[in-house]
Amino acid sequence: MKIQMILLFILATTLALAQEATPTPFATIPVGQWKTTDVPWDDWFKKNALVTDKGEYVHFFWNAQDAKDNFEGKDRKYRLADSALEMAAKLRPSTATADLCKIDIVYVLERDSYGMPKWDSLQRVAHFEFSLAKALKVLKGKTPWTEAGMKKVFTTITFF
Repeated sequence: MKIQMILLFILATTLALAQEATPTPFATIPVGQWKTTDVPWDDWFKKNALVTDKGEYVHFFWNAQDAKDNFEGKDRKYRLADSALEMAAKLRPSTATADLCKIDIVYVLERDSYGMPKWDSLQRVAHFEFSLAKALKVLKGKTPWTEAGMKKVFTTITFF
C-alpha cells in the first residue's frame, strides 16, 4: 500500500510540473444531461493526465481535481467509468503493444507555493483495469452502465 501511494505521489508530482499553478475548475454537467459525446474530454485530460507504456500494460494517471464536481452524486461510478474508457481510447499511445489498461484517478487537493502537490492531499478516487479491445467490443459505442455491465467491461474496479 505504501509503495502504491509513493508511486501515485511521484506521478502526481510529474503531472504538477506540466500543470498551471492555479487550475480552473470545469463546469459541472448536471444529472440527466451527461452524454459521453458532449463531455469536453480533451480539456479535462489536457495537462492533467500522464500515460506510461509499461510494456505489459499501459498505465493512465489522471488528476481529476479540475472536474471534481462532475463526480459527485449517485451516478458518480458511471461517470468515472466513462472517463476511464475515454482516457484509454483517446490517450493510449499508437506505439503501445499491450491491450491491458490500468487507470488511476486521483484528486490533488492542495499544492505548495511552487504548484507541486502536497503529499497529504493526494486523494485516490478510482482504479480500473481492463482490456481496451474487449471493452470496445462489449460496448460497441454505447455505455449502458449497470453494476453487471461494468463487471463485463472491467476486470478490476475500485472506488475510494
